[in-house]
Amino acid sequence: MSRLTKKQRNELGAVLESLRRADQYLRGPNVAVCRKGGAATTTLHYTRADGSVMFEVDKEIGSDLTGLGMGLDKLSLFLSETATEAKS
Repeated sequence: MSRLTKKQRNELGAVLESLRRADQYLRGPNVAVCRKGGAATTTLHYTRADGSVMFEVDKEIGSDLTGLGMGLDKLSLFLSETATEAKS
């Protein structure tokens, strides 16, 4: 694997922290993530004034949000491995 410069590691570290803050916000108890689409098929929906329907999305499973946590883990591991390489 190529070595990263100190500046590159710092920039990726800042990106990682921004992603962590976004993840914490999205997973917060007072934030609902919704998907806009189709006709209501359950009672767990919100109909907007314009007639569009919104359904709440499970933040932990069954949505693309699960990729955010996996990406955070991978980037964190990558940065820790490059930090170890830089020391050797």
